[in-house]
Amino acid sequence: MRVGIALTSLAATVAAASKLQVVAEWTQVEYDWSDADRDAAIASGEFIPEHNAMTGLKVCGPETGCKKDMIFATVPRWATVVPGTLNEIVRNASGAPLFRPWPNRESQDPHNCEAIQYVQSMEIDPEGVMWVLDVGRKYFAKPDNAVDLSCPPKMVLIDVNTEKVLSSYIFPADVAPPDGAFLNDLALDLKHQVAFISSTGNNASDLGALVVYDRKHQRSRRFEDTSTHAATDTAQIRPLEIHGTDYTKQLSGFPTDGIALSPSLDRLYWCALGGYHMYSVSADALRSFKSSQQDVLETLVEHGLKPDISDGMSFGSDGDLFFGGLTTDSVYRWTPGTPLKDAAVVAKSDKLWWVDTFAWGGHGDMWVTSNRLNLWFFGGIDFSGKIGPNFRILKLDVGTNSYMDGEPLLTV
Repeated sequence: MRVGIALTSLAATVAAASKLQVVAEWTQVEYDWSDADRDAAIASGEFIPEHNAMTGLKVCGPETGCKKDMIFATVPRWATVVPGTLNEIVRNASGAPLFRPWPNRESQDPHNCEAIQYVQSMEIDPEGVMWVLDVGRKYFAKPDNAVDLSCPPKMVLIDVNTEKVLSSYIFPADVAPPDGAFLNDLALDLKHQVAFISSTGNNASDLGALVVYDRKHQRSRRFEDTSTHAATDTAQIRPLEIHGTDYTKQLSGFPTDGIALSPSLDRLYWCALGGYHMYSVSADALRSFKSSQQDVLETLVEHGLKPDISDGMSFGSDGDLFFGGLTTDSVYRWTPGTPLKDAAVVAKSDKLWWVDTFAWGGHGDMWVTSNRLNLWFFGGIDFSGKIGPNFRILKLDVGTNSYMDGEPLLTV
């Protein structure tokens, strides 16, 4: 019987891996410029390839609000000399995928606070509007003592089809402290034109929180609780071992990261990057600026322990929640109301080494980025290509579409 179970599990794992399609992959991030310009930028110190890592991802096309098929990816300005933090993925004459700063490089001038400074994540709504989270502060990873706090965090809305900025909102310091907030990921409530945002601050001025941005009324609020802070019991539950190395000490201190809105708009879910717990609150209470912190807290539900820690996550239009498995190179699928620990593995492969961000293609396909971030941050990443690509965009058929497709009709 045990042999039969093991063989069934192995077959399921092989089948899950076979669903994965690699859309693009890189040993190091490569931008859309000539070899001469690249070499000159490296020689002058304006571009250090090792400082560039891909994280965020969104795709859109005629079915999802854009006039043509487009892929967007972000390169955080965790470190200096990152030419493009928000990029469209294009291909050169030989078919190689490249990062092209979008809408253009000038719009991302790191010396101009009115420009985009550092994008971790974004979302594109069905109207073709990209909601861009600009962290503001930058260079807090590499090199030492290079952190730049000169620009505030903001939300920038851009029409994808015209490339015009529709609005720019600066978050007040009591909502997103400019010296500590890390506006990481977001989920959109189309009916109310609200963005729910995770702030993975992990520092004295921001221990981790949920941020709400109300587009119609140009206002924002913050919800913070021990559930949005770093988990304190990770080591007791299960050490965080990734490809043979224990990262429990390095990762367990990171607070809320993954965030997802149910398509019914009733619950907002989140989890800490370094923790196994999953939480949710009433989305109605959180988006109501009449609700107090206590009102929101009274709706808090802990859903149990995930089978693995995760970075990004997203709901499908069918009401299932998808999240990555950082210690298992996996993607999980969970139906709320069922035991969280029994979430199903829908993909498992070493190509999924650190699943970061999710996106939706509109044809029953889910897209993800993987990026070996544990090696980029804590040492060991190889940019020579000897151990294969470090950064990948992949997709797989999951039979559902974006959570936004399942939301009530847009109300403006």
